[in-house]
Amino acid sequence: MGGILRDIMPATYYDKLGLNTDIVLDWPMQEGTGTVVHDVSKSDIRGDLITGGPNFMWPAGGFYGIYMISAWEQYINCPAADCTELNFTSGDYSIAFWFNWAVDEYTQMVMGKYVLDASGWEVYLYNSGATNIMTVRHHHTPTRSAGYSHGWTPGVLHCFSMSRVGATMQHYRNGVPVTTIAPALLDPGSSVANDLRCGVRFTEDSNWFYGILCRPRIWSRALTADEHRQIYKQGNAQ
Repeated sequence: MGGILRDIMPATYYDKLGLNTDIVLDWPMQEGTGTVVHDVSKSDIRGDLITGGPNFMWPAGGFYGIYMISAWEQYINCPAADCTELNFTSGDYSIAFWFNWAVDEYTQMVMGKYVLDASGWEVYLYNSGATNIMTVRHHHTPTRSAGYSHGWTPGVLHCFSMSRVGATMQHYRNGVPVTTIAPALLDPGSSVANDLRCGVRFTEDSNWFYGILCRPRIWSRALTADEHRQIYKQGNAQ
């Protein structure tokens, strides 16, 4: 497995941590250079950094992550064949990441493996005046269903995490559950044929993410409330 974290944390130790049970993607984003992010989970899902302008910016000062600039049309891509572990349909799953976003358009994509109103799941931010919304959406023919929460202030470092359990969803901010508006969720359609993309719409032509994204992780199970708190307490580089 690639990545700095795997170098300092032997696989046998990493895999024995309770929080890492059923983890299917873990990008520490500690490379600090280059155009690839490495997965330290057993899935070994590589992310390729795609840019329409200057190279990606890696935050300085010991802060791990990627700084994406929407004007440069930057995003991360993983081909569908290399991320089949992220094809969630009827099963529970969880997502976590740290981010600090800047508002320069109404909708910004964080990550997703989907086709609109057809298949898969997506996570995106939406700004409407003073209202800043995080949405996790399921796509299923002929429409979609979602869970969302408010209070994701731009210019502030947040730890976002969530778990889907059947037809329900719970969002957490900095390890604390927040009000999550989630009418009955339907199962996503199979996304086995969809690429994983971070920082851009599934068509790869709009809704660019603008800001810092670090340590995205995904599990093929629902995390407990204690585990959501643990994610925040560990920080963005642990």
